[in-house]
Amino acid sequence: MNCIRCGSPLLIGGTCSHCGLNDAYVKKCIRMSNLYYNRGLDKANVRDLSGAILDLKRALHFNKLNIEARNLLGLCYHEMGEVATALSEWVVSTNFMPEDNDASEYIKSIQNNPSRLDEVNNTIRKYNQTLNYLRTGDYDLASIQLKKVIGLSPNYVNGHLLLALLYIKTDSYEKAKKELRRVLRIDVNNTLALKYYSELSGNAGLKRFEDKDKKRVKNYEDREVKRRDVSSPNSNQITIDQYVENSTNKYTFIGILIGLLVGIAVMYFLFIPQKTDELADSYDTLKQEFNEEISAKNKEVTKLQESEKGLQEDIDSLTKELAKATGESSKGNVFDNIVNAATAHLEDDDEKSAEYLLKVDISAVDSKDAKKLYNQLSEIILPKVSEDFYNQGYSKMSSGAYKEAIDLLTKAFKYDDANVDALYYLGRSYQFAGNKEEAKKCLDQVISDFPDSRRVAQAEEHLKELN
Repeated sequence: MNCIRCGSPLLIGGTCSHCGLNDAYVKKCIRMSNLYYNRGLDKANVRDLSGAILDLKRALHFNKLNIEARNLLGLCYHEMGEVATALSEWVVSTNFMPEDNDASEYIKSIQNNPSRLDEVNNTIRKYNQTLNYLRTGDYDLASIQLKKVIGLSPNYVNGHLLLALLYIKTDSYEKAKKELRRVLRIDVNNTLALKYYSELSGNAGLKRFEDKDKKRVKNYEDREVKRRDVSSPNSNQITIDQYVENSTNKYTFIGILIGLLVGIAVMYFLFIPQKTDELADSYDTLKQEFNEEISAKNKEVTKLQESEKGLQEDIDSLTKELAKATGESSKGNVFDNIVNAATAHLEDDDEKSAEYLLKVDISAVDSKDAKKLYNQLSEIILPKVSEDFYNQGYSKMSSGAYKEAIDLLTKAFKYDDANVDALYYLGRSYQFAGNKEEAKKCLDQVISDFPDSRRVAQAEEHLKELN
């Protein structure tokens, strides 16, 4: 027989002749690893992902070559939004077994999807930015950033838990409970989520239970007292038949009237105050969200004002440089266009500013200040104007105004030649308008200039229709 670990022959006592390990111990480790793998698999099937991860780690502790356990561990991390950790486990798995390994397919499914990789990178970057905001005590921006993280990765458990803690910090307990319930839908036995939820709802729930229990005891005692009164020795002279006689409508009417009065009283003292409290809570929640949005917008306005101040300083510097120039020249015209673009931007006329920027031949400019100002304006204005024309053009295309859509989408791609969506829907607008040649040109350009875009597959399908 050979050693399971290294494949060398075993000695008579069951000890490996090469590595010196006892074969019985190695087999026991493998059995323990398989046991923990099966436990982890059972927990993963019922969405107990935290428990499954613990058992799978134990399985790998006993046998690091347990490929099924390592692949399942990566899947559990992936389901909880930890894509980077999942990839690391799958890479280790493929190193141990390069061929016939499901981990290779898992890795390809992520690497072959550029948008998915961008989402993973943005999630990590925004989550780290959130931690920086929390360290500096900027809870409003941290809350906004965390919501963006969860929007990119809805199953990111750590993001939901951190947002719940942030809501607890700001006394938004109902929102915190909502986030914790989302965590428990992903990972049913998440220890932190259960602990936070218990802390939030335990005391209030216990108090409501005790109040209801006291009412039930009191009602029960009242009924017992009434029964003792009827069955007492002195009650032989009472005519009980007349009390329960169904033919008497007067008592029925009185009972209905009392029931209505009790119902109105209950509604007035219990239902209406409860609804009032709920409306007050909703108002407070909306007010807090509104204040958060206002705070974020104010900070954005401050940053824009600082940016405009820097642009104004650059304009003043260029104006002084132009004052030294003599006569008309190509460089002078370039400077004029840059200054006019900056001035139009400061006057909130970004479309006019973009027109000036397109007239600039930046390669003919030697001034570092002019190039700096041109690059700043291009990065701020051109993508924004392109996106505005794209939204207008897409709306016109959706409503059937294809001619107007073609004009708007053409402008969108002119101002930002990286806007693949504008180019794709320009081709679609030409197709709907019956101009097949222009439609083919646009869709072919999508395929040739943007080979990694998600629009390539759609463009290829529509080209088949046109052909």
